[in-house]
Amino acid sequence: MKPQEFKPLQTTRLDLKPLVATFGFANELFDIISGIKATNLDYFTYVPSLTEIEVPEQEFDWLREQENGWKKQTRATYGLYLRDNGVFIGICTLRGINWRDGNGEIAYWINPKYTSQGFISEAVNAVTQEFFNYGFNRFVLTASPQNIASCKVAEKCGFVREGIMRKWCFNPNVNKVDDAALYAKIKD
Repeated sequence: MKPQEFKPLQTTRLDLKPLVATFGFANELFDIISGIKATNLDYFTYVPSLTEIEVPEQEFDWLREQENGWKKQTRATYGLYLRDNGVFIGICTLRGINWRDGNGEIAYWINPKYTSQGFISEAVNAVTQEFFNYGFNRFVLTASPQNIASCKVAEKCGFVREGIMRKWCFNPNVNKVDDAALYAKIKD
């Protein structure tokens, strides 16, 4: 059942809202990501769409792509905002939406200031439940096998590791194509 439009979601601690392309938000997002890249480049190993952005104008273009995906219902990129104060802390995306087969890929990142607090698990569970309600059957999630935190998120959210995809994507930290762990969550 394809909805007329995607809607914002809420969890106990988060508001999940569509990203809006404004120059102010593009600058804020660019500053957050630039700060993370300056101190911990490994953090964005599998997020080239963010790491390859070099100026705020490119960030604005990226935000517009997310808005267009939302409108066309080919991707649902949610900004994660703390419910108690409205602070933006990260992103959870369902990309590669396939309405016919009822599947898509979950991806996410969070400002490192907010890691290890269960926010990403909350967001992933909200998004997968929403799309199970739309009739989806399967979600996949890929993570670097060395990214223990991301692998734990997948398992905590009920994803089962299906294997290793050898030489799956380029890892700029080691300057080579690297493996990725493949996780899937199936509707019961």
